[in-house]
Amino acid sequence: MFIGNITSRRFENKISVLDEEIARFRSKLDRVKSWNRGLDDAEKNHVAGLEQALKQRELEKQNLNMSFVAKLEAVLGQVNGKARAWTVCADDLIGLAEECEEMMKSRGIRVKNRPGALVHYCPAGKTSRSQIGKNITTYIIMRRIHDGWRLVHAERDYCYVNQSEFREITVQPAAYEDMISHATQNFRVWEEKPADDPDA
Repeated sequence: MFIGNITSRRFENKISVLDEEIARFRSKLDRVKSWNRGLDDAEKNHVAGLEQALKQRELEKQNLNMSFVAKLEAVLGQVNGKARAWTVCADDLIGLAEECEEMMKSRGIRVKNRPGALVHYCPAGKTSRSQIGKNITTYIIMRRIHDGWRLVHAERDYCYVNQSEFREITVQPAAYEDMISHATQNFRVWEEKPADDPDA
């Protein structure tokens, strides 16, 4: 059961389209403003239209980002309550998902074999010379699907002073085979000892 989107290809595509439109409008405005002459009424109206369109796209992007993060924050807010210092927030989850995605890429896991991966995570505890004490934290489980990462479980937990971060990633057998293939790339095993081996 999914209880919140962490990353989404559909969302990222919408943001990408808006970024391209924003860049295009800014480029047009910069070009017009670089003219070394006064603008006639038609050109002024054109500039005003470009500025309005730019503000509209920027606002649309801002609202899209806020609505996406707000859903995660609402879920985590119910779990964390008033605790903030050592708990997981929406930005932490998004960063964690991006780290795990990059990790799978660097380990050679192909995109088609990434769905199904599960990540169990709990942040590290407070660093202190004292060995006594604990703080409220968040234990989460997120799952990789075809469209991105989803939060599937979140609960309040406790982390002790100087406790290490807990992160465990479980992948599908096909993803594990990708990792082995990537790790052993350009290596092979002797079927028999070479003739110049002194121990042969």
